[in-house]
Amino acid sequence: MKKKLICILILILLLSTLTACGAQEAAGAPTPEPTAAPPVPSLSAVLPGAETPAASDAPVDETPAVDEALLEAARACIDREVAELYDAIGEPLDSSYAPSCLVPGGQDGELYYEGFTVATYRDGEKEIVLDVNINVK
Repeated sequence: MKKKLICILILILLLSTLTACGAQEAAGAPTPEPTAAPPVPSLSAVLPGAETPAASDAPVDETPAVDEALLEAARACIDREVAELYDAIGEPLDSSYAPSCLVPGGQDGELYYEGFTVATYRDGEKEIVLDVNINVK
């Protein structure tokens, strides 16, 4: 039992080292449309003997409604300053910032709008729009 537990912990550690903070695509490259996430394995499949919660029969709306005009206006602001985004679609509902994992001293930001999120990069006074992603529940 101890060997299995140690093997699982080592596997988790190895998998966590393969994750990346994020990557910036080349300018002008088309933004791929989001796809459905792969199914998450059940707890009983990972740890034998563990119970899994009962599945809900309620239908789940996978993608919230998005104003297509706002989404396209936001996408048009990619690689531009965030002030242009605010002029085009207004201020976000909420935002969050964290130290950048790509450039020391910079900050990665997320601007939350109804149905989509805008990724930004801030370095000093300048903040650039990097990407626009549709929110999926």
